Amino acid sequence: MSNFAVGGAGQVGSINLSSMDLETALLAVQSQRSELLESSLRSQMESVNARNQQIADLNNKISANQTQANELDAQNAQLTADNAAAKSQIGALESQSVSLDTQIAGLKDLQSRLAASKCPDPEGFYGLSWGQGDNAAQSHQTLQQVRDAGLTVPAGADAPRDVDRNGTMDAKGRVVQGWVNELNGKISALESQKAAANSQAATLTQTIASNEATITSNTTQAKELRAGMDDMKRQVDGLSNAQQMDMLRLQSLTNKRNEAFDVMTNFVKKMQDSRSSIIGNMR
Repeated sequence: MSNFAVGGAGQVGSINLSSMDLETALLAVQSQRSELLESSLRSQMESVNARNQQIADLNNKISANQTQANELDAQNAQLTADNAAAKSQIGALESQSVSLDTQIAGLKDLQSRLAASKCPDPEGFYGLSWGQGDNAAQSHQTLQQVRDAGLTVPAGADAPRDVDRNGTMDAKGRVVQGWVNELNGKISALESQKAAANSQAATLTQTIASNEATITSNTTQAKELRAGMDDMKRQVDGLSNAQQMDMLRLQSLTNKRNEAFDVMTNFVKKMQDSRSSIIGNMR
């Protein structure tokens, strides 16, 4: 004999049997078959391990996507709560603005009536309702509005009083002018408060719009992440199915490898027994 091809689960090899006796040749063939099976087994195990790593990597990505999607959901929940609080705050600011408008309008009306009732002579007296027909009741009401507005009401010679005994409350021209000037400051302060409230409401409105844009973006991103998770789960299912087939092939190769080693071990034992028997007979 010359060359003998050896086939198995792995690469096909050839053994030069020309210089071997039968037992050595058979042992060489069986040994190479075992080595080929061992090589195939290692290759199959590497394939199984590689697929296991693919599955592990995909599971890690799925977990990361889930965490990120949950974080986006939590952020959206917080932004939604923030928007609800901001809308409530805007409502309060709008109510404040309406109240300030009412106060400003009232002070401007009082200022207008006082200006119309001011005596041209700083030391002269005019009724506080002079510009409205010098009505006695209205003059008393105007003085009360002056006090309610927190304006400075002088005492002594400059105090408002019924100078001409006609039942109206009268005040000096310079006192009334002082009230008009004070009202300018109070009206300006209220208008500043209103401007601040409106500015705060505008800022909150912009914040709400920004939050809503973020919520929309987060919702889209979370949807894409979950779609990616679904795709990766399908990949994991496919790899798991392939893994089952790999494990079956691995088990088959393991069985064949074990069988080959058993055959070779038995063959070696038989050769040893045969030699021992021949030597015994020769004695």
